[in-house]
Amino acid sequence: MQLRPKTAPKMRKWFTAPHLLCTLGLLAGGAVGQAANAAEVELLGTGTFMPFSAERLARVPATLPFSAGDLASGNLSFAIRYDDRSADSDPDPYVGRHIGAIRAVRLTVGSKTLELPVQQTEIVVSDGGLGFPERESIRLQATAKLTHGVMQFSWTQVRQTPTRMDLRGATGAIASDAMPAPALVAHLPTDRPFDRFFLVRVDAPDQARPLLYLSSSTLSVSARPLAAP
Repeated sequence: MQLRPKTAPKMRKWFTAPHLLCTLGLLAGGAVGQAANAAEVELLGTGTFMPFSAERLARVPATLPFSAGDLASGNLSFAIRYDDRSADSDPDPYVGRHIGAIRAVRLTVGSKTLELPVQQTEIVVSDGGLGFPERESIRLQATAKLTHGVMQFSWTQVRQTPTRMDLRGATGAIASDAMPAPALVAHLPTDRPFDRFFLVRVDAPDQARPLLYLSSSTLSVSARPLAAP
């Protein structure tokens, strides 16, 4: 079947030039209003991790971007800027994969701050369906290539309770696989404190064990809207 262009209907006589100008003005005003309401979100997290011992520091390669002092400090923070209007690119009805939603990632361990590339970042949302069986989750993740490995950074929250039949927790924590509200991205109600965790991992292609593994559930995370440019 071929699609044929429709013939434009004749303009009614009552649709005069003043009416047309008024209509265009309303449309333009609506577009401006939408642009004014559009805002990115900044996710801010600060926390602590178990400081690396001298024995553990001895196994960390000196080529990594974090120094021994950084890893022994036990302090970390991150700032993630993302667009909460990003569309879902995953056809799975239960999993939302928002590729390109993250606009900036800044990670600080100790006194070292890294600006991670945004080309390999995404926000993954599951409302408890097939992609992540019987659980709800929100994960922001970024990947960066280093000189001697690949760094993975993520902020993950999983809602699950093994003692119940419905492992998702209370119905409606995440209504769908669409982009959640900023408050949920910052603080999804979880059943256990360890179901919300920050992770930094560096792997080398020729190593079975990671060169660096840093994880923490001791974080305070908040979200705030940013004004549209």
